[in-house]
Amino acid sequence: MARNIIKSFNAIVAAQDATVAFSTANQGLKLHKITQGLDYSIEYPRQPLKQIGSQDLSSNNLYRFPDVNLNITYMPEPSFSNEVQGRFIDSKPVGGPFKNFFDPSDTNDSTNFYALITKNAEDSFLNKLSFGSSLNLNGDEAIAFGNCFPSSYSLNYSIGNLPTVSTSYVCSNAVFANLTATSMQMPAINLTGGNNNGVGNCLFEFGLDLSSATLEKKPPLVNPDNTNSDVTLQNLQVGGQPISGEHLVQSVEMNVSMPRVSSYGFGNDYAYNRKRQFPADGSFSVSSLVSGLDSGGMTGVFISDQDYQFELKLEASGKQMIYKIQDAKLDSYNYNMSVNGTMSYNAQFSFKVTQSRGLQVSGTNY
Repeated sequence: MARNIIKSFNAIVAAQDATVAFSTANQGLKLHKITQGLDYSIEYPRQPLKQIGSQDLSSNNLYRFPDVNLNITYMPEPSFSNEVQGRFIDSKPVGGPFKNFFDPSDTNDSTNFYALITKNAEDSFLNKLSFGSSLNLNGDEAIAFGNCFPSSYSLNYSIGNLPTVSTSYVCSNAVFANLTATSMQMPAINLTGGNNNGVGNCLFEFGLDLSSATLEKKPPLVNPDNTNSDVTLQNLQVGGQPISGEHLVQSVEMNVSMPRVSSYGFGNDYAYNRKRQFPADGSFSVSSLVSGLDSGGMTGVFISDQDYQFELKLEASGKQMIYKIQDAKLDSYNYNMSVNGTMSYNAQFSFKVTQSRGLQVSGTNY
């Protein structure tokens, strides 16, 4: 049946199966797993100019190509494969020590994303997706994003809700494409030259991140309510609600923002570099019911400003993924209680992330 409107099951999100965005060689794809949402925006940078002697603008022209702001949300899975695709880490953190976030080098920390959309109204794209062989997507459509640099990452979950990851990227290009066969031109720009001359094709051939096509389409869902999921916290030096050991955590949220400087030069309408500015800024918050109060006071921070270490462990079918936050500082905390309610507690922390410390992850292959 011909499609009148695009529905969520008509589309999938995929990432380039490569460590660099611009390549003269043809590159395949990897499925972006358990995607919950995608949105993007473009703002055109205009330079309004006036001159003496006129009320009108002399010009209101664009002075460079715009940036594309891309946001993708998804549910995390134990191997961290989406984080590799998004260039937050350079390889899956499995079978070895913890890996540091933002460890890819400055030369390979961008990628290309694709929203592939089927032409038939009743088609679920995942049902026709196969792995290891070329797909003929003749008549289908795509929105492709080139040179996507990761700029933020957040994880949040609470009692009764599955974890959600939200990621943001600043991109150099976005194109719409009506597909005709088994490939399309990659949307990446050669940022040094400011053009896409010689860019390779994106092959509609999906490689496996996991051990089977079934797991690719339906990975295990981590759940904070599972027996082996846990939050390891440290009691605050100011006293109050004890949050180490047995506690009544209701929700946690972690955010990391990576500031970047876009560099422009003569003869190039695109940013030729989007260099990361370390350290990245991280924040962590925890909400808990209050079960009792340890002795202490607000002056404890002034006597000894303690560093806190936190560990978030999520589990699915015996497969674990772990986030380790290092050297966090207490920023604020509050308590509240109302009639016929329970006393609750919230604490907010900040931490810094470099390529060697601050946020580390460990996962499980399957």
